[in-house]
Amino acid sequence: MLFTYLKQKAYEKKLRSVDIPDVFRHCFEQVKNLDLKKSIKDVEFIVFDTEATGLRPKEGDVLLSIGAIGVSNGRVDLSKSFYELVKPERNIPHHSVVVHNLTPSKLKGLPPVSDVLARFFEFCKGDILVGHHTFFDIRFLDLALKENFGITLANRVLDTAMIARCIQRIEDPGKVAMEETRTVHLDGLAKRFNIKMPDRHDAYGDAFATALIFQRQISLLYKEGISLLKDLLRIGGVR
Repeated sequence: MLFTYLKQKAYEKKLRSVDIPDVFRHCFEQVKNLDLKKSIKDVEFIVFDTEATGLRPKEGDVLLSIGAIGVSNGRVDLSKSFYELVKPERNIPHHSVVVHNLTPSKLKGLPPVSDVLARFFEFCKGDILVGHHTFFDIRFLDLALKENFGITLANRVLDTAMIARCIQRIEDPGKVAMEETRTVHLDGLAKRFNIKMPDRHDAYGDAFATALIFQRQISLLYKEGISLLKDLLRIGGVR
């Protein structure tokens, strides 16, 4: 708790020192006032995914798209959706196009990443973000936020891969294969829950599939008595 308090105070100080759109200050205020004792089903989540030119933001790779969908009352909320493409500030490598099919022609004349980020966080507000192996996405968001606004991500973040490992331990304590593997594949989880993924490596398509997985994970955790936000953050929170 002390660490969280000190981290929030440092973030507040940073917000006072930079000139940024008000949406980011409003977002932080909501994050700061998050009620960790709430039931999971009373919390608003935003499940998101990104696509980029590669895997190394510090070596020049940049965001190309952000997709997201809401989860409310433990259910996927189709009325709350976000998807935007981003104007790349660099050439798009061929191997990247092969993965996500975002060609230079599709990304021509689009808004800069600063505009897309402002709209994305207006959409998210202070809701908890959920992704699959979110370390990848957070690195890109943090770097883009820092370069354009001088801040980093304020929202709390959950990782469905970490939640999957917890469920694995509950269901089969003697099985350690998943626990000892760094990667829990999205396709594998989708198959387990009988979720089809026709739009793989599309930011919105992957976000939608992850949201369906997260919905089922919430249901399984409830059956095991894990029903409070603080417990969900304990097992699946990355920041």
